[in-house]
Amino acid sequence: MMLCALSALACCARACVAEGGAMMMSTTSGEDDEAAALDALLASSSGDDGSASDLDATLNALFAWSIENSDPETLRAMAKRAEGITMEALEGAGAGTKMTIDATARSKYTHEDLLKKRKEIREVLDAIAAQPSEAAMAKELAEIVVSAESSRERKVDALEALYDAGSQIDLANDFDKLGVLDALLSAISGVDDDVVSAACRALASAASNNVAVQSAVYDKGGFDTLMALVSKAQMSVNVKHSAIMVLGMSVRTHEASRVKFFTHGGVGTLRDLTSLDIPAKTRLRALTLLADVLTIDGAGKTLVFPSNGGDDEAIRGLIHAMAENGANAETPADVVSVGVDALAAALEADSSYVRAQLRQDEHFIVKMIERIDGFIAEASNDDDWVAQLTSTRSTATRLLLARVSLPDEL
Repeated sequence: MMLCALSALACCARACVAEGGAMMMSTTSGEDDEAAALDALLASSSGDDGSASDLDATLNALFAWSIENSDPETLRAMAKRAEGITMEALEGAGAGTKMTIDATARSKYTHEDLLKKRKEIREVLDAIAAQPSEAAMAKELAEIVVSAESSRERKVDALEALYDAGSQIDLANDFDKLGVLDALLSAISGVDDDVVSAACRALASAASNNVAVQSAVYDKGGFDTLMALVSKAQMSVNVKHSAIMVLGMSVRTHEASRVKFFTHGGVGTLRDLTSLDIPAKTRLRALTLLADVLTIDGAGKTLVFPSNGGDDEAIRGLIHAMAENGANAETPADVVSVGVDALAAALEADSSYVRAQLRQDEHFIVKMIERIDGFIAEASNDDDWVAQLTSTRSTATRLLLARVSLPDEL
């Protein structure tokens, strides 16, 4: 019985040791002295690292010990059971339980196979380790952006990759220390419209809902550059469209940026961006930004409509532009809807000021309501959109009534 157990152990020892597992056995035969001797042998012969030399030493010692402690008749019987061996009471088996280990239970790997597999695994791990980290890749992309040797196409490709990288907030937070933020701010100050637009988009990705990045952009003068991009009359509409995206993110959630925007001509900038000669998609962004700012507690009253009157011409021009947008036959429904929301928010922020301008633009409000009715008829099969447009029409009707009524609340 003891010899059977040793033979089974010899059959599977190579696989066990090669896998770094500790070999433990117990016997239920009562031969405690022999078991103790075997345990001592295993403890002294098996290394922790599962090396080939430890394995060979262990197997040789096990066979020598088993032969010395066995009789020839038992060995001959074992030889006849080459395809399978029966043993009792291995550790984990109940007392008296019969267990058979045949040739299929032996390790299917030779020593050479195991060494080969270990080498293959090491090669895979080395290849993975050799791959640059996301931070390293972002840094390399930034170097392409600022390199004078990079073509415009290569810079744009690098900036598009940084747009994707910036969506990971942890990586975006490292843009400053990696030099990526400086590269982006340098790019938005460039002269190539495609590169500037791509840099603005990458910056917007990093700054989205990330006040830390917004603060860094502000501290490094990037916000001033963005304001210049959207306010210059000669700047391309594509650049303005990209710049207002990142500018709006900072104005919404970064207080210092919001204050600077409205105290340095922000109302006039929004008026210009909502004029009918600006693409609808850019007007939509400008109107959405205004509507959002006006709903921030105190911001609409103190910044858009300051107590000292501010830029009266710009404020009236902005209100007029919003009304005109809603009445224009070419303005898409989503731009009309957002414009109505912005007008309603402005009315709530400073009802007397806005009401006075609405009286002059009454015909625009009437036309706006007619256009909304047309949108509702066209969207009859879309219940959600009809519900939204119906709400917009109700708001527009309130604007029309506001031109003649003077309630404290509408």
